[in-house]
Order: sequence, then C-alpha cells, then structure tokens
Amino acid sequence: MLTLFVRSVLLFISAVVAMRLMGKREIGQLQPYELVVVIMIAELAATPISDVGSPLLYGILPMAALVICQGIISWLCMVSDKFRTMMCGQPTVLIRDGVICEKQLREMSVTLTDLMEDLRIGGVMDPAEVGMAVLETGGQVTVFPKAEHRPLSPGDMGMQPDREGLPLTLIMDGKVQRQNLSRGQLSEAWLTGQLRELGYAHPAEVFFMCVNTQGLLMVQGKGRVEMQTRQVFPAERARW
Repeated sequence: MLTLFVRSVLLFISAVVAMRLMGKREIGQLQPYELVVVIMIAELAATPISDVGSPLLYGILPMAALVICQGIISWLCMVSDKFRTMMCGQPTVLIRDGVICEKQLREMSVTLTDLMEDLRIGGVMDPAEVGMAVLETGGQVTVFPKAEHRPLSPGDMGMQPDREGLPLTLIMDGKVQRQNLSRGQLSEAWLTGQLRELGYAHPAEVFFMCVNTQGLLMVQGKGRVEMQTRQVFPAERARW
C-alpha cells in the first residue's frame, strides 16, 4: 500500500511539473494539439499507478517526451504562420453585423443553442445586437456588440480618466512584500512609518496592505472588519 501511495504521489508531481512546463495558457485555453498532449499525459500518469509492476519511468519518460514535442510545436507555431494555421486553424466569424453565418456554423459544428449560450455568456441576448461574433482557435466565442449597443465609455463622453493599474500589495498576512516595495520605489522605513501612523506596531499585525495607482493606501489589520484608507502620495508618483 505504501508503494502504491508513493508511486501515485511521484506521478502526480510529474504530471503537475509537465503541465507547468507547458505554460499557464494550457489551463485557460487549449489548442487541438495541446488538448491531445494533456489527455495523453493523464493516461500515462494513470497507467503506472494502476499497474504496480510497471516501472515509474514508463510513465515519466513518455510525459517528458510529450512536453518536449509540445515545446517544439509551440516554437514552430510562433515562427511560422502557415504551420500555426495547420496546427491550430483560424478564427471563424459566426455572426457579422447581426446576421448569423449559417455556413460557418455548420462547418464548425456549432449549433444555434451553443451560439445563443455563448452570446449570453458575452452579455448579449439578441443576435441582432451583435456586430461580430468570432469562434477563436481555442474554442471560445468572442462577442463584439454593435457600437450603438455597447456600454458607454469615458471616451464617448470626451473624458480623459486617470491612469489605472493593479494595486501594489505591500503586506500579505503579516509578511512584507519586499519585491513590491522595490517596484514602487518605497522603503521599509516608509512602510513602518505608515503603519505607526495607522496604529500598527509591526507588519505582523496587518492582514492586508496595498497602495493603488491613485496613491491611496489601504490597510486591514488582523481580526478587524474595516479597511483603513489614506492618501499617501499623488497619482503621478505611482511608477509601477
């Protein structure tokens, strides 16, 4: 039993490492050849687990070979458009200016039920409101509403909003994120001073702390239910 447990753990770790080496994109959207690789890796990991007499290398080496093949194919796709088209196909327009493209639906084996579901996921209920719906090579449908049906944006009103970006996390569960401090050109002395002004003697007392691109500092202490905020520098100072 212990041998079976250890083999299962080792093969699980090998499969996870293989997926990580294939890149983050594998999790979110798979090209046809990538889906084949994922299925084969799962099969290769399962076989040595169920067959205790089979050497672990019979599962690990083929997984390594598949990862290498996937890497070569991905590289070829990046350097050759023709090869990428052959392996991944091309995006297909399913709706153009409110008109459903029946021929393309049949070629891609997409039913009207599937298309309507994808439109609802894209936030559109009526196909007549769609400027263009595109079936991407990864299998997802991208929906673009017509100009008169898309949400109003600041640009439509002639407004120029301030730049927005991801907040810079400074403390997570009591641990100072020194790499982010360096990115924001902030010092630990500055951080300590801000904490003292907010009533914290040590970073370990803070559950979460970040500063956004508007220069607004947000702090939540451990065991507290409120978020403290304060303006610490102008938006122009945010350089990350």
